[in-house]
Amino acid sequence: MSSREPAHSSRKEAMRLSSAWPSSIICCLLAMVSTEMPAQLQGSLPQPESMTLDRSLSDADTAQVIKAVRLFYAFWDTGNSEYVSAAVDNDFRDSTLPAGRPQGRAGLLFASQAFRSAVPDLRCRIEDLLLSGDKVTARFTFTGTDKGEFMGHAATGRAVKFFAIDIP
Repeated sequence: MSSREPAHSSRKEAMRLSSAWPSSIICCLLAMVSTEMPAQLQGSLPQPESMTLDRSLSDADTAQVIKAVRLFYAFWDTGNSEYVSAAVDNDFRDSTLPAGRPQGRAGLLFASQAFRSAVPDLRCRIEDLLLSGDKVTARFTFTGTDKGEFMGHAATGRAVKFFAIDIP
């Protein structure tokens, strides 16, 4: 494996996050998405700070997986539902679904809206991306300001910062 930038692909194949992968909300990041997406979405995709990529994968496959990851984390960075539609298929199922959250895309939107009601300036940054064979692992950081009630806890007005690691 090595860190490298993939070549861009013009493939029109569209494989999205699906129920076929045993995964949590974000762990399903091994996906390919259509290269066609609204122009207003293309310029604002987060770029991983660091990438370690499997050299045995084609540049086209690597580029498509990275794009899917960037689309998915753009959703968490912005709350824009168009990113979920571009990165997650209709059959997506969360295998670690918390009580009270709906399945599929609706669950992702529900989670984002609930958290953004408490942290309206929520941002998500992809720290590290590891692509090896059919596995994708991401380490990312959320930041923002606690300005609203969340899960019964009153707003504090303080900065919020936490990281997570998604491993399929």
